[in-house]
Amino acid sequence: MNLLDTARHIEANRAVGARVWRMAENHLDDPVPACPEWRIRDVVHHLGNVAFFIHACVEQGAGEPEFTDAEMLPDDQLIPWAAEEWDRVLDRLAAADPLAPAWNWSTRPHVVSFWPRCLTHEAFVHGRDVADAVGQSLQIPADVAADGVDEILTVHLAAGVRDGGRFTRTGRIEVHSTDTDDRWLVELTTATVHTRAATPGEPHDAQIAATAEELYLDLWGRTRLNLEPHERNWADQLAAAPTD
Repeated sequence: MNLLDTARHIEANRAVGARVWRMAENHLDDPVPACPEWRIRDVVHHLGNVAFFIHACVEQGAGEPEFTDAEMLPDDQLIPWAAEEWDRVLDRLAAADPLAPAWNWSTRPHVVSFWPRCLTHEAFVHGRDVADAVGQSLQIPADVAADGVDEILTVHLAAGVRDGGRFTRTGRIEVHSTDTDDRWLVELTTATVHTRAATPGEPHDAQIAATAEELYLDLWGRTRLNLEPHERNWADQLAAAPTD
């Protein structure tokens, strides 16, 4: 499993952030189909706040920071503010000790290295939302998409279980990224999840196979793979934190 390092996350975030700000210009009032209650200004505001919050986590170190979202600025100030927050947090993450303490929402160690990855997938998911809203395309690089699939399967699912989520379909499912040839084996009981790299040919109860980008967008609930009904049941269960 070739996961992205911090330098690649920073590079990807700078590129996709700049693209989002450009796409959002003159479109802040456009609706966002993937987030029906939002306009593009809400996506820009959200991304700026995510950067603002991550910066606060890194600056504070241990412990969850007290945090209030920044106010929604007028349209002529919103994109410059979000872009400034984006650059500020990326500069801070690039310079920080990756093992320094920094709170996060997951079951993983509370260290700085958690946050570049989290920011990457906030950026690409919502960048895709903005692109769709304005009628453009935003390709998610295969290495970024595979890293994002890994984050959902190894981080999001575990956090959901910790928070009381339960699975209705139990057993072993293999998730295969066909273009990067990454494979994950997700083992579920009603109240536990264990995800690890899979070896081709291991026994499993179901398999989902698609390109990294297709898997990524399906697991994030943006597009749906054409799956058999039992595979769709598995994919829907993996796509987000399990529900009670």
